[in-house]
Amino acid sequence: MNLEKKGGVKMNSFRQLKDLDRNVWIRFFGEAINGIAFMMLMPFFALYLKDRVDSLFLVGLVIAVAPIASVVGTMVGGRLADQYGRKPVMVWSMIGNAIVMSLFIVIDSLIGYIILSAFMGFFNSLFHPAASAMVADVTAPEKRTEAFGLLRLGHNIGATIGPLIGAAIIVVSKSVIFFIAATTVFIYAIVVAIFIYESLPSKKEGEKEKEEELPSPLKVLVQDKILLIFIVTGIVISMSFSQMEGMLPLHFDKELKHLAPEQNPFPYLMAFNGLLVVLFQLAVSSWAAKRTVGFVMIIGAALFGLSQIAVGWLPLVFFAGKTEFWTIIAIMLVIYTFYTLGEMLITPVQMTFISNIAPEHLRGTYMGASGLQWIVGGAIGPLLSGYLLDRSLGNIMFTGLGIGCVIAGFVYVTIDKMVSTARVEEEIVSVES
Repeated sequence: MNLEKKGGVKMNSFRQLKDLDRNVWIRFFGEAINGIAFMMLMPFFALYLKDRVDSLFLVGLVIAVAPIASVVGTMVGGRLADQYGRKPVMVWSMIGNAIVMSLFIVIDSLIGYIILSAFMGFFNSLFHPAASAMVADVTAPEKRTEAFGLLRLGHNIGATIGPLIGAAIIVVSKSVIFFIAATTVFIYAIVVAIFIYESLPSKKEGEKEKEEELPSPLKVLVQDKILLIFIVTGIVISMSFSQMEGMLPLHFDKELKHLAPEQNPFPYLMAFNGLLVVLFQLAVSSWAAKRTVGFVMIIGAALFGLSQIAVGWLPLVFFAGKTEFWTIIAIMLVIYTFYTLGEMLITPVQMTFISNIAPEHLRGTYMGASGLQWIVGGAIGPLLSGYLLDRSLGNIMFTGLGIGCVIAGFVYVTIDKMVSTARVEEEIVSVES
């Protein structure tokens, strides 16, 4: 009986997903291919840099440059997408990223890494506002959480496979990983150019006259207090992501001194994280779509935050007890189950919230403005963690971030209620007039 019910829910979810727009499905397959490439590279990027620069703070500096440079891309990316279309911005940003990745093969200096990291951050920040606005353009509001969840599923199909392939390839050649990543991003750009249609909503007469007056993301932040609170709150979430996906292998490397370097648990946890998203993201997104944004966010933020606290302290316990490798993996997989559930709840719903509060003609601009939380958190996080990890204080860092995430969950509930109240008041005014 229960199995039939679960199966029915899953079949219903897939039947609903079949109705999603062609653009969303093309991006789903593209995200899967790109996910393999990027996740072959990213779990080892910090360790790769560690062997080439003089301190973990410099590793954090190189990684932090990308989100700092993203400020420029975010300032213009969403606006360009609203003015000239989603498709050209997506295509040229990916071509730029492919060139940057290929240059990592030949560059071997701190200054070179900083410059390449800056350009990678710039081109990434061009892509995401346009791509997210495109999904919002072609998807009904009640379907957006599921649509963004589908794209996360695509990425994590790649994330399940990528780290394991990367762990095998990196022993032979690190350059091959950069080459594969660059090639797949370029292929994705070609697919988007050929098969995805432009989704920029046609402008009404009044909007055409105001086309040149599109506000910048900073001006939007000043005008929309809800968006501003959402972004400031999201900085701690962003900082947490940047540590869990970028600097965590250095925390393991620093604290699990009784393990061999090739026994770093991180790639196995990343692969497990991707597998869980592949198996359960659609079901989680379908469940979340039926609940209020605030409720989903507080549950997700709590799971996300408490898991980080565990990740911060458990390596110290493992080292003190000289815990065996496979026991460590087993325990960490349990922790990562809760972490991944929190992630699956938070990420799609964040995008849904922005899509729902953004005026139609400013979706790209709002997506660009919302990217500021990832820029600020992604810049501060690696610098802070590099400094603390150099002093073996990773446990303090993850504890602080974990507590911050739990607090962020309560803020999300508050602003969701503010949005709901404002909508009710607008409906009353509309009926009265």
